[in-house]
Amino acid sequence: MAAACTGSCAMVYGFVIHTVGPAPGGPPCRVLYQRVFTCGVLDDQQRTDDEFLEKENVRRKQQMAAVARQVESRCLLRRQVSARPAADSEEPVVLHEEDVGVLGLSAGALFPQEMVVLWVGVHLFGFTMICDPQENLTLAEMTLRMMVKYLLETLRLLTHSSHAVLRADKMELILDAFIPQGTLLFLSHAAVQALEKELSGCLTA
Repeated sequence: MAAACTGSCAMVYGFVIHTVGPAPGGPPCRVLYQRVFTCGVLDDQQRTDDEFLEKENVRRKQQMAAVARQVESRCLLRRQVSARPAADSEEPVVLHEEDVGVLGLSAGALFPQEMVVLWVGVHLFGFTMICDPQENLTLAEMTLRMMVKYLLETLRLLTHSSHAVLRADKMELILDAFIPQGTLLFLSHAAVQALEKELSGCLTA
């Protein structure tokens, strides 16, 4: 599992990949990968205080795990209501309405400030993006969908779930391309194709 802090004013606060059980009451939700793009403003003393930084790391992991559990609960509930049979992991990925959702977190619930959580559920995986509520949520959802599609195709997560942990270095490259330092990008179709081509070269190098 990986986490990183790369700034103090990112529009995307964090990104998480986690498990989604086959049904409510199943195995506990497990965070497979996480990345935090902003840690807030730390003074010079805090930046050099190992004990403080360790506590911050623990706090952020707890926040990400709590978000993942809430997303899993929402995802499973929507699947249950839809009564749609579970898709086989060998089938092409097709996102249905119940596979994509938005969750609002009020200030003080998990974070000091208000946050918006966007999520995509694919088979036994949840892909979750935590954003500033002032962010362009349409763009955020489009970006999340693109990232999920690319991650699934490139890292073969549906057939090799351990890659979410073992290939954290490659996931860092992908995130840095799609949401550099937690910033959402307006990308044309041609720009996305160029980005994916460049990424493919980096990932196979």
